[in-house]
Amino acid sequence: MEQPQEGARSTVWPLYVVTFLATYTIAVAAISAPGIQNGLQISDSGTSLVVGAYSATFAAGLIFFGRLGDRWGRRHMFRIGTLTWALTATLTAVAPTVEFLVVARLLQGCAAAITTPQVLASIQAILTGRARLRAVGFYSMFAGSGTVAGQVIGGGVNSAFGETIGWRAAFGSVGLLAVIAWLGARHLTETRSPKPLGLDARGSALVAVALLLLIAGLTSVSSIELAAPLSPPGPLVWTAVLLGASAAGFGLLALHARSRERSGRASILPLEILREPAVRTGMALACLLFMMIGGFAYNYAILSQQGFGLSPWQSGAATAMLAVAFVIASALAPRIVVRWGGTVTGGRRTLLMASVVQGVGLVGLGAVALTGVEPFFAWYQLVGVLIGGGQGLMMGPLVSVVMAAVPDEAAGLTGGLVATAQQTGIGLGIAVLSTIFAGLTQLMPMTTAYGWTTLATVLLTAAFALFAARVGATPRE
Repeated sequence: MEQPQEGARSTVWPLYVVTFLATYTIAVAAISAPGIQNGLQISDSGTSLVVGAYSATFAAGLIFFGRLGDRWGRRHMFRIGTLTWALTATLTAVAPTVEFLVVARLLQGCAAAITTPQVLASIQAILTGRARLRAVGFYSMFAGSGTVAGQVIGGGVNSAFGETIGWRAAFGSVGLLAVIAWLGARHLTETRSPKPLGLDARGSALVAVALLLLIAGLTSVSSIELAAPLSPPGPLVWTAVLLGASAAGFGLLALHARSRERSGRASILPLEILREPAVRTGMALACLLFMMIGGFAYNYAILSQQGFGLSPWQSGAATAMLAVAFVIASALAPRIVVRWGGTVTGGRRTLLMASVVQGVGLVGLGAVALTGVEPFFAWYQLVGVLIGGGQGLMMGPLVSVVMAAVPDEAAGLTGGLVATAQQTGIGLGIAVLSTIFAGLTQLMPMTTAYGWTTLATVLLTAAFALFAARVGATPRE
C-alpha cells in the first residue's frame, strides 16, 4: 500500500480547482466560439476544430501522465501541469492566427492531461474513510460546476471586455485559475505508487494523432456545400483523407496494443481490461454523455449569439435554469442511487431515469425551435430544467456505478479509461453535432436547423439508455 511522504502540510483544495478547471476550459471555449470565429475570421469547421482540439490531446495523455505521476510523484506532476496550463492559456489568449490557436489548444490539452490524473490518485493516497468519500463527492460537484460555470462566467468575461478581446480575456481567466492551483499545490502532500505501471509513449502518440485526425475530418464535413456536394470536390477529398488517416491510426493503435500485450508490456490501451464488459459499457456511457454535453453547449453558443444576436453574457445567463438544475441533480444523485437499490442497481435505475428526463427535455426544445414559438428563451428555461437535471443525474453516478461493476483489480485502469472516453466524447460531440448543425444551416433557417440537431441528440440519449441498462448485469454490491 502506498504511503504519502511526510514533511508537508496536507491540503487538497488545489485538486478541486483543477477538477473545476478541466471542464471550465472546454465550456469557456464553447461560449467564446462566436467571438473566436469573428475575431480570427475563420470558418465553422475551423472554429469547432479550435474548441475540440483540446479534448484530443487531453484524452490521449490521461493514462500516460497518470502513470508518470505514479513514478515521479503526483504533486510534482501536478505543479508541472498547472504551470503549463497557465502558460498555454496565455498562448491561447494572444493567438494571432487560427493555426497558432489550434496548436496552443493542443498544448493546453496536454497540460490538462498532465494535471488531471493526479487528482483522484492523490485523494486516494492522502485521505481515508469519510474524508476520502467527502473528497470524491466534491470532485464530482466541481467537475459538474465547471461545465456550467464556464458558460456563465465565460460569457460574462466575453461581454465585459468587448467583442475584440472578450474571447481572449476568457481564455486568460483559465490561466488565472491555473496559477491559483499551482500556488496552492506547494502544500499538497507528495505521493507515489510503490509499483508503478510501465509507460507507453508511442501508444499515447497514436491515440492523440488518430483522435485529432478524426475530429478534423468530422469538422471539415461542414465546409462541404450541401446544395452542390460535388462542386468543388476539394472538401470531400480532404475529409476522406483525414478520416482515412484516422482509421489507419486507430488500426495501428490496435496492432500496437496487441504487440505490447504479447510481450507482457504495459499498454496505453490495456486489452485485458477492455475485455471486461462493464469497462466497455462504462467507456461508452462516458463518451455518449460528454458528446451530448459538448455538442449541446457549442451549438447553443452559436445559435444564441449568431442566430438571436445575444451578447456572450446574455447567452451564458440564459443557461441559468439549466445550470441550477444540473448542480442540484448532481448533488441529489448519490441519495437517489442509495434509495433505489445501491451503487450498481440504484445507479443503473438512476441513469435510465436520467435518460428519460433529458430525452423529454431535448424533444421539447426541438419542438420549440421547429415551431418557432416565442419567446424562445423563456421556453428554453423550462426545457432547460429537464435537460440540465437529466445530465446532472447522468454525471453523478456514472463513475461510481461503473467502478462498482468491474473487478477490484481492474478498478484503477478503468477510471483512467472512463476519463479518456469522457474527453474523447467532448471532442467528438463538438465535431459531429456542430457539423450537423452547420450543414443544416445551409438548407434552412438557423433556428430550424438547431431544432433538428437537438432532435438528433435524442438518438444519443437513447443509446445512453441502452448501455445504462447493461451496467452491472451481475451485481457486485
